[in-house]
Formats: sequence, structure tokens, C-alpha cells
Amino acid sequence: MSKLVTLRKSGNSLILTVPHDFNNKVGSKYKVENRSDGSIIYQPVDKQNIFDNPDWLKYDYQKDLKEDPELQPLNLIGKERMEE
Repeated sequence: MSKLVTLRKSGNSLILTVPHDFNNKVGSKYKVENRSDGSIIYQPVDKQNIFDNPDWLKYDYQKDLKEDPELQPLNLIGKERMEE
């Protein structure tokens, strides 16, 4: 279903209205993309996936495993490791 809407200005923001009969919930979040052909794409976002962030894609997890003292193997001194 497509409808014609008008881009409006409110303060420093531009607003595209959503027709009431689209039955979207108020407060719903959308990811917006402005394409090179001038089209604007809104995609609903249920939960933010932190791994979609480019900073997380480049994150060096192996470095953390090697350098974080809390992630290092334990030095067992007693009967912590019980062999079966």
C-alpha cells in the first residue's frame, strides 16, 4: 500500500507523516536510509543489534582475551580442579 505524503519542516527537523491507516504503534523505532536516487527507506527496528555497528565489526576480541587479566586462566593452588 502506498500513500502520498509531504515532507515538512519542524524546527531543525524534516518530518514525513505516517498515515493513520498504516496501524503503526506510536513510539516505534525505524532505521532510515537516504539512497543516492533520492528515495528514503524506513525499516522497523525491534532490537538494536550491537554487532551491526561498524566499530564492533572491527573490534579485536582476541586482544581482549589475551590482555584482560579477568579473562586469563586461573592459577590453581589447591583442590579447585577435581578430576573425575
